[in-house]
Parts: sequence; C-alpha cells; structure tokens
Amino acid sequence: MKESILIICESGITATLLLSKLLKSVRDRDLNYDLDYAPMKRVKEKLEQKSYNILLLTPQVARYHEELKDIIKKEKCHSKIIFIDEHDFHSMNADAILEKTFNY
Repeated sequence: MKESILIICESGITATLLLSKLLKSVRDRDLNYDLDYAPMKRVKEKLEQKSYNILLLTPQVARYHEELKDIIKKEKCHSKIIFIDEHDFHSMNADAILEKTFNY
C-alpha cells in the first residue's frame, strides 16, 4: 500500500527544499510513498482533496498542533501527526526524517 505523506510548513518555502530531499531519499530506497506539501493556510484545502496517512509537521508549525487536530477531525481524516525533529529539519536530513517516521 502506498503511504501518502503531507509535509506541513509555515509558508512553503523550506518545505519545497525538504520535499525534494525526501523525494530523492524515497527514490534511493525504492519506496512507494506519495509526498506532497502545504503551508498551514492550505492544509484544510489539501485535506478536502485527499486523505493522507501521515502529516509531517515542520518545527515552525508545531504550535498549530491543536488547530491541525481540529481540521483533521472536521475533515474526518485519520492521519497520523508526526513532528519533524528540529535538528533533522534544519540540516534537511531526509534519511533521518524517514527513519524516525517509519522506524526503519
């Protein structure tokens, strides 16, 4: 089964870089993951369009945890929320993020 992952960030700028690094890591590992990203202001719209297995929160949006839980509940999503480690995010360590997300 294909895992669908939505990376949620503050404005989308750093998430695009992280997304490209995660896509490379996924390809290198030959994994079947569908990756996407959204700034906080577009999360509701993204969840209306698609159901994601995992929501990866960048350190900047951790403060929106409760708001995200409310959006998920309203959209009847069953997404698992995972916070990206601040060090891994700042170093853009895609391999570590994947390992911590999926416990390889």
